[in-house]
Amino acid sequence: MSPLEWGSRDAWLEESLRRVREVCGGGCPHGSGDAPAELEALLQLPDDEPGWLPAALDPAGAEGRSSPLPVVTGAPEVLLPVVSLRCALAAGLRTLDRLQAWRSTLGQAFDEVDTGMAIFGDDGLREVARNARWRELLEGEPERDRLVELIARQARQSGASGECLREEDRELALAGGTYRLAASRAAAGTLLPEAAVLVLLDRLNPALPTTQELRIAFGLRGREPQVALLAAEGLSNAAIAERLRLSAHTVRHYLERVLDRLGLHSRTALALHLMAGGGERPQAPERRAHP
Repeated sequence: MSPLEWGSRDAWLEESLRRVREVCGGGCPHGSGDAPAELEALLQLPDDEPGWLPAALDPAGAEGRSSPLPVVTGAPEVLLPVVSLRCALAAGLRTLDRLQAWRSTLGQAFDEVDTGMAIFGDDGLREVARNARWRELLEGEPERDRLVELIARQARQSGASGECLREEDRELALAGGTYRLAASRAAAGTLLPEAAVLVLLDRLNPALPTTQELRIAFGLRGREPQVALLAAEGLSNAAIAERLRLSAHTVRHYLERVLDRLGLHSRTALALHLMAGGGERPQAPERRAHP
């Protein structure tokens, strides 16, 4: 079972338990519902302390331990099959720890990118990782099932091509807008230990000004240009808050200031105003001097 096919720790444990049952016999024929406990019982050695397998599965201690399982010394020959199985289990645990750490690091890096990104296995069938923008684009598309189907087809075609770093892209017109979908095959050791397929997804909008242009043209400050552009793209306050790591209340405050500064009254008017080039810069409203 390839690490990419594990899907989750629980799936890997169930597969490990199935294989250990085949070798050792015994176990609960219909499953105990507690794979770690049953695995521990099947692979128990005389000097083991109770709970050694749950301790090995605890991600909090993964970095500090030299071996994920108790060290075996001087086991009698009759127990060598169990020792062998435990060695295989320890190797799997190390791989699982590395896979989880890799997925966490990759997810954090991907989430900083404004383009939707997803990685598929070498055949283009198994999705391994996706970023926040990818989820956002799928959730915001009324024809989501159709979009997912087209993505899957593109990933499969790239996986079957066998040619690395060849990008195949196309434009898709759906109810939620026009998308650019690009897929390329990456060689083993670049994205994954094995070959992989990288898929990029972005929604094509009429040209919007850059944050720097908004700062110069309208005097927007701080996060105001980012909030203005994301609101013009159709993102909700909650989605903008998640993207910029702000609270929804703060985003609403920024958006109100942007609309007031531009002399506008709605998000739709903001989008049209920015896509039209902004026109003349509105004059700031006169402020009455208070005595």
